[in-house]
Amino acid sequence: MTETLSIPLNKLVPWDGNVRKTGASEGIEELSASITAHGLLQAPIVRKIKGGKYGVVAGQRRLLALKLLAEKGTIAADMAIPCQLVAADADAGEISLAENVVRVAMHPADQFEAFRDLVDRGVEVAAVAARFGVTENIVAKRLKLGRLSPVVLAAYRAGEIDLEEAQAFAISDDHQAQERVLAEVSEWSRNPSLIRRHLTEGEIPASDKRVRFVGLDAYQLAGGVVRRDLFDDESSGTLIGTILLDRLVSEKLADFANSVRAEGWAWVKIVADFDRSVLGDYRRVHPERIELTAEQQALFDALSEEYDTLADSAEADDGDEGVLARLDRIEGSMSDLEHAQKVWTAETLAIAGAIVTLTYKGTPSVERGLIRRDEPVDDAVDEPTPREPVGLSTALMEELTARKTAALRVAVARNVPVALAAAVHALALPVFYPLGVNPSCLQVTLRETSAERHIRDEAGHAAVSVNADALARWSESLPLDSAEFWPWCLAQPQDTLLSLLAFVVAQAVNAVRLKADRPECGRLIAADALAKALSFDMAEWFTPDVGNYFGRISSAHIIAALCEAKGVSPAPSWTKMKKAELAALAAREIAGTGWLPEVLRARDPQSNELDEVAA
Repeated sequence: MTETLSIPLNKLVPWDGNVRKTGASEGIEELSASITAHGLLQAPIVRKIKGGKYGVVAGQRRLLALKLLAEKGTIAADMAIPCQLVAADADAGEISLAENVVRVAMHPADQFEAFRDLVDRGVEVAAVAARFGVTENIVAKRLKLGRLSPVVLAAYRAGEIDLEEAQAFAISDDHQAQERVLAEVSEWSRNPSLIRRHLTEGEIPASDKRVRFVGLDAYQLAGGVVRRDLFDDESSGTLIGTILLDRLVSEKLADFANSVRAEGWAWVKIVADFDRSVLGDYRRVHPERIELTAEQQALFDALSEEYDTLADSAEADDGDEGVLARLDRIEGSMSDLEHAQKVWTAETLAIAGAIVTLTYKGTPSVERGLIRRDEPVDDAVDEPTPREPVGLSTALMEELTARKTAALRVAVARNVPVALAAAVHALALPVFYPLGVNPSCLQVTLRETSAERHIRDEAGHAAVSVNADALARWSESLPLDSAEFWPWCLAQPQDTLLSLLAFVVAQAVNAVRLKADRPECGRLIAADALAKALSFDMAEWFTPDVGNYFGRISSAHIIAALCEAKGVSPAPSWTKMKKAELAALAAREIAGTGWLPEVLRARDPQSNELDEVAA
């Protein structure tokens, strides 16, 4: 039995026997805001303890929220709080357990609809946020989910879709479109990305090269509409409609093309969405190479000699960051001198032209020195091979097979299992059957790169062993004859093919930085982006020691590493140590800290991208 009474807040204390040990202090700000707005909706259950105090058996979070309000001065420290007092002989532990267990939490969908109803009744979003102690952004997200189609919300309630998938549906306000996608996308292939792609079909992602070129702000300033996704913080949205964007791209590219025309070309063509196969319609001429002046040649030779000297000593004790920076500057100067040797003659400019286009990064690019091929091509010279149907010209054969190719692409795109099998087949052939005679019809190639040859202690690197073991396991499970590999792929379950695909694709990863590679080269930037997507931490695979790192850098670099890893200033004794002693010290002190050489650390790939205008 319980009795209701009012107890001063400063007489209420947490009860040590409360069964809720985890998460009791979470969401207290929100709860205190709710108490301010709505009052204390449920009285805490208390029992009398020593010193005239009352231990809160059930309602610990409410007590913490009330104490927080008292600290802020919102309520008095001795404010009377309605409580239910349990008898001294009652099992307080069981009451605490019942209060936490014998209740059913509100389904999130009910919460979303409740927030929607509040706003629909005229309550401002800011007011709702204040009443419940959450940000306006959180209210906006719950409101967005509350406005989903009733059919989609019902699917969420029934567990047919999860929260992330429900959030994906919220990218569109069109209930009919939401319901159509829910019905069309099969359950086994449904995922947030696919849902978003279906609902924004025909729209242009803000990452599109045309948007990068024009600029999202410029597009919106011109009256363009951007659809934002509240639940995708990494997305800048999608653009609705292409007419305005294409006009802005054409205008900006036209300005750039004028600078290319000023070079004197016979013609300049603008092709924003460029298919490189079009270059087959042209013959390409190249600039003439002229000799450097005596002064330029002397400078080039001096730079080349300096580069070789510095590169050979880069790993010596006296090597430092200044040396690497100097190597970068030398490379740039030598590249400028080589570019100065290429000159377009007046004769070439009079007959050749240029195509202005966009790179995938959204920067303008120019294909120079193009001459249109003479037409028509005489079909009579196209002699058919013995396997060709008699009477078909090469041009017709190409067109017919191009039509077949286009149709095959549609068929493959509509059959996910076969498409997956074909991709695995094409990518795995060169890995497991390098001498095989059964090619794939897919123009997909994978260049396997040996990273191991760059590692001195190959056997001592765990990742090498893990990869070798995986290769051995797969090799044992695959057919011996490459001709049997295609039927094998078709017979495998999707999980097996996906696992094999992941392994095969992994063999093509190349993040090795060679002597000639600059940090901002495209391959290394792509490797950083891949690592970011994988949440990759090299510290799980590499611990610097004397053999693999400290014994191969200068004493100055070792001291810098110690200072950075330990967060200390250089010790006077370090500068007096021999390099071998210092390297051993660093290996001991830095072990277990997770410290990595800078070249192995995670980098933001966006920070490495350079604006480029192809010359």
